[in-house]
Amino acid sequence: MQKVCTYVRVSTEDQESRGTIENQIEFATKYCDLHQLEVVEWYKDDGVTGTLPLEMRPAGEKLLTDAKAGKIDLLLIYKLDRLGRSARVVLNAVHELEQAGVKIRSMTEPFDTGDPSGRFLLTILAGVADLERETILDRMWHGANRAAKAGKWLGGIVPYGYRVNEERYLEINEIPLPSTNMNEADVVRLIFDLVAQQKYSGAKAADYLNALKVPPSYVKEGRKLTRGKRKENTAGIWRPGRIRDIITNSTYKGIHYYGKRSKKNRETIARTVPAIVSEEVWEKAQQVLKDNQIEAVRNAKRQYLLRGLVKCGICGLTYGGVAYSGKGGLPTAYYICGGKTAYRGPLQGKCTSKNVPQDFIEESVWNDCVSFIMNPGEVIKELNTNFSHRKSEKEKLKQEKDALLNLIKEKEVETQTILDLYRRNLITMEQVELQLDKINIEKAALVQRSKELESLIENEESMIQNFNSAEELLNSFKDKITGEPPFEVKRQIIRSLVKEVIVETKVHEETEKPFATITVNYNFTQVSTSTDKGCKHLPA
Repeated sequence: MQKVCTYVRVSTEDQESRGTIENQIEFATKYCDLHQLEVVEWYKDDGVTGTLPLEMRPAGEKLLTDAKAGKIDLLLIYKLDRLGRSARVVLNAVHELEQAGVKIRSMTEPFDTGDPSGRFLLTILAGVADLERETILDRMWHGANRAAKAGKWLGGIVPYGYRVNEERYLEINEIPLPSTNMNEADVVRLIFDLVAQQKYSGAKAADYLNALKVPPSYVKEGRKLTRGKRKENTAGIWRPGRIRDIITNSTYKGIHYYGKRSKKNRETIARTVPAIVSEEVWEKAQQVLKDNQIEAVRNAKRQYLLRGLVKCGICGLTYGGVAYSGKGGLPTAYYICGGKTAYRGPLQGKCTSKNVPQDFIEESVWNDCVSFIMNPGEVIKELNTNFSHRKSEKEKLKQEKDALLNLIKEKEVETQTILDLYRRNLITMEQVELQLDKINIEKAALVQRSKELESLIENEESMIQNFNSAEELLNSFKDKITGEPPFEVKRQIIRSLVKEVIVETKVHEETEKPFATITVNYNFTQVSTSTDKGCKHLPA
């Protein structure tokens, strides 16, 4: 007796809800009754895309296994596109089944792989199905692009701080979050404030949000992560990577790019959305992230006074510190352009800039700073205007500190509540220890931030009260540079005064040898220039 089996498939949940697969089963049942065929096995793939190879589908895998075991003689399908939605997938599936001795018959199309003409017609129909699919996708992409250019949200995870309204447009989400007096937009503004204004790292900002018990998006929306074949709850905490993702997302400054994550070669559309932070704050946060990366010195074996401040005048990339073997095998430190170690930057190749000896450039810039502190000239007037801005910053810091003090008091109440539950024998000692540990960790982060705010407020008050003029501030620097100040003091003064150091590489007209011209741009419009005629032009 001929062993007849039937394969049915639908590709979307929408098709499942309309009972499409049941229609295929009903049609196959009537077809078998009409042709007096007895089905010994049904293979059903519900909600499985036809772009996947047959062996990667649950029922498809079992179908191939049974076919190779000789359990199938004839396979019935409702239509050829049930085997696949591309010619390659269909033909591969047919080849695998035929190799196992299985004949394939479509119940709605005039082909049967049992004869040569049927196999020829199958190839044509597979090509037609592929063309139909590509045509539909092309129309869908064009329609999606039109909607995207109009500003509509077409799916995907909505950025934290936004929500999609009834007309499918992004709008700022100001709905209060549970167990906190903030909304999502407030959280985004706080993150940018911590990074851009307070110079927080991603890890430090994440600890602060976790201490405030601000729910991340996965917790708020009740979403789960897929691990293997299971969906599990997330840890429910903020992580440094998530903070960085928010800081680098241009959506928060009002520009969203549609299609940039697509793996296909398609148009990327920039559209305007409501901004949560100003472009100035967004750009400042990017610079802080960059500075934090450059400032990381965990593996540094040598201290570089101008770390992160030296820029290349040719390619614009940052100089870093490198030590080369010098005379007698002793290492000699240089500042070297990042564009010399890899193909990057506007040159699309290795940068040809000079390497500058560490001793020369640091001594040159430090001497300029000392000279500026001792003889500031007219720049004092410009520096004086910066002091008025500090008063508003101090008030902002005080408000945050008051809010933190209230949260710390709430932690004390939580502690007492846990102890009360233990006295009533409602929880065990292990549960008490676990909850108290969590409370203590959160409280420690809040107390740490409170101390930092207190220090910042004191610094602001000190700047306002003790340095009512720029002249007094520079006088404080004068006291620090007497004798030979330590590295930390020098670094603090340079970071306060120097905006950037530009290294221009030029060629001498007569000798045709390269030399470096070093320009120091101060934070207060002062500029100084020196020439390094003695440093070597080392290869990258």
